[in-house]
Amino acid sequence: MRTSKKSQLIQAALEIIDKKSLDALTYDSLAKASGMSKSGLLYHFPSRTALLLALNEHLASSWRASLLEAAGAPPEELSARERLRAVVEVLSQSATRADLLLALDTHTREEGAEVWDEILGPWLLPREEILADPDIYLLYIIADGLWVHDHINSYDLTTQERRALITAALAYLDSLPDVSDRKSVV
Repeated sequence: MRTSKKSQLIQAALEIIDKKSLDALTYDSLAKASGMSKSGLLYHFPSRTALLLALNEHLASSWRASLLEAAGAPPEELSARERLRAVVEVLSQSATRADLLLALDTHTREEGAEVWDEILGPWLLPREEILADPDIYLLYIIADGLWVHDHINSYDLTTQERRALITAALAYLDSLPDVSDRKSVV
């Protein structure tokens, strides 16, 4: 199957962000990286906001696919523990620099945050449940930490180290008492 121009532009944009920075992503840099004219870019992304939204939609769709693959079913068909298990597995993979920079930027843009809330909301623990089940939320924080670890520490985790930490996190999950495995918990 042939990759669409828009998909190629999204990949080129992610590479610019990953290699340089979010600020380095301009119509000029994207035109140069993709070999497309600025007017061609404007056809696909009429504004920088539209481009950033498309990047967030692309990444969020990737996350949805990874979560579905890890869990083996959509979130509404899973128990709270099964959803959390999938989240730990998926978030435990090291983020790319583009992932991190876009995630940080998303928190300043309502339209980007809405994309992520729609995709990840069914998988995550609602805020109102944090105090009711802090042990479960702690596992989300562990998974988030594994996701950013290699970017905020002086060394990257090896595959073996990462797998040992995931195994420990999931063993911790298995050791927690079952609080009726409420579907609304996660």
